[in-house]
Amino acid sequence: MGKIRGEIGGEVHGTVGDVTISTWKGMKVAKRKRGPSTLPATEAQQRQREQFVFASEYAKEVAADPVKKAIYEGLAKGQPTTWRALAVQDYLTPPIIGRADVRDYHGHAGDRLDLFVHDATCEKVHVQILNPEGAPEGSLGTLVEEGDAERAVAEQDFHWVYRAKLEYTGARFVLVVEATDLPGNTSTTSMEGEV
Repeated sequence: MGKIRGEIGGEVHGTVGDVTISTWKGMKVAKRKRGPSTLPATEAQQRQREQFVFASEYAKEVAADPVKKAIYEGLAKGQPTTWRALAVQDYLTPPIIGRADVRDYHGHAGDRLDLFVHDATCEKVHVQILNPEGAPEGSLGTLVEEGDAERAVAEQDFHWVYRAKLEYTGARFVLVVEATDLPGNTSTTSMEGEV
């Protein structure tokens, strides 16, 4: 049975039988319902379909985990979406490392590195400080120190802070930042700086 969404005399769109009513360039248009494609799926389309299957499985995993489900329900509250849609979207979208503010890092223990990650379910931000001088071929540098950043504000995932643990006497450094979200997606970025 076909369905039409909207009120009689109001905005109408949807499919009834083999007719689809939609809006195109501001006008209501009735056209024949599109059938399934007769072309074989491309490799990219097949990969995308597989990703959606995995994302759907992740949403089922979230449904079975009260803690994870509560996180997504909290994110969906007041939004025109569901917790399940957010879980699927989160699985399909890796964290975005927006920027790293290294102005307060001068090679001293206790110096601060501010990291900004766009992902509502970011779980972990790992930092490496490397010395690029005399680095082996194909390497960003030799490890000076590494560790996990902490949230600047508890329960907030956008702003993270890493405090250096060791003294560093080099003139330049490479900062490698790796962010991991609740579904396990990981993003990595690196940048060079001067002490």
